[in-house]
Amino acid sequence: MNRQQRKLSQLISSILIVLITLVLKLLGVNWINAIAIGLTVSIAVLILTSSLSQRIQNFSTWIAYILLGLSIFLLAVFGFPQIQEKFKTPNLIYGYVGGERYDLLVRNETVRELLEQQNLQITEGSITKKGSISQLSTLQSQTDLDQLDFIWTGDAPIAEGGKQILEAKGIKILDNEATFSDPMVLVVNKNAAQTLAENQFFTAIKADNSLKKYGFDYKVDTVTFADFLEGNLTWNQMGLMQYVSPPGVIITDARKSNGGVMAETLIGTIWYNMLLNNLANQPQLINRSDIPQFEPLPIETPPELAKKMEKLRLRSGFAESTSSKIKVALEEGGFPWALTYYSVGKKIIEANSQFTLVALSHTVVNSNQFFSFSEKGTQLLRIIQSPEFQKIAQDYGYNSPQGTWIVLPDPSFAAVKSLSNLLQENQ
Repeated sequence: MNRQQRKLSQLISSILIVLITLVLKLLGVNWINAIAIGLTVSIAVLILTSSLSQRIQNFSTWIAYILLGLSIFLLAVFGFPQIQEKFKTPNLIYGYVGGERYDLLVRNETVRELLEQQNLQITEGSITKKGSISQLSTLQSQTDLDQLDFIWTGDAPIAEGGKQILEAKGIKILDNEATFSDPMVLVVNKNAAQTLAENQFFTAIKADNSLKKYGFDYKVDTVTFADFLEGNLTWNQMGLMQYVSPPGVIITDARKSNGGVMAETLIGTIWYNMLLNNLANQPQLINRSDIPQFEPLPIETPPELAKKMEKLRLRSGFAESTSSKIKVALEEGGFPWALTYYSVGKKIIEANSQFTLVALSHTVVNSNQFFSFSEKGTQLLRIIQSPEFQKIAQDYGYNSPQGTWIVLPDPSFAAVKSLSNLLQENQ
């Protein structure tokens, strides 16, 4: 073989190793196996196309055949299974998820890649956006739930209610675990917040306070806030002249959304403890020092508290059915503030600079409970609990400051059901 033919043989072998490696990689073979197969095939071709003495030629031919055999072996053992895995149809997951977590789970590209690595797939058709209380209503009324792999619902009391319904239907829950901690906060118009701070209703957070980096500019005594919502004072007395309605707050509808239930639970727990301590309907606003210890909501809501809650609903602004609608209601300007999750509030202030976050001295925290009913549902739960997903969730807004909140005691499902009149239409 002359020099020109030798160069051509080397060129062909070089091209082969690159092409074979790239093709195998595109087909789903990992880099190590793709390179190994490409290298052995190209060396074999290089030997078979070279011109050596007869004795060496025969020996080299056997080496080439051995290399080709090794290539076939590598392809069969490592290549084909990886190619099959690449083209394997992903397992579609079906479930219900609250509105504030829907985009994170369904529309985030990095989450989609994490799922694909486990041969799982989520689409807008397979996942239903449904507020946590609407989930309970659906579970209560729907008979065919066999297709569901999971439900990603709200806090522990609502999860307790879901468990009761599912167990009554004979549906086995494989896993039930908390996922993210998401406290309730106030999202407030900046001009109104400044006025409330000047009137000593809010307290400005100092620049060196760690809450600053989480988006908070002010804090408020939650007892004082709840006392104001009783309606014994007016907006004008707080220095806010542009609001004409009785004192209220934007929340989601507790008959449909866990965010609404938690807002009512927070306010209702404080009002209940005000009743226990004979502090209701005082001419002056009270504060947290007036309540030495907080008791959880009772199973049966006292009539006086039930009337107060009904009045609050009538004068507050419901933000449709899920917490993801809070921003729209705030921008309409009927109220200066909304009571919602930190994750929702953070996205609101990032999207609209006219709002800020106000930390509550006492709050309730949504644990975002997850139910799995199948192996696919459990796989999804493990992905959600993985460090990779947790990092995505933190960037998304599930990164509330820790050690900041005084958390009020969790009520039972029966207590929140009584307080917020849940599932009345199905009873």
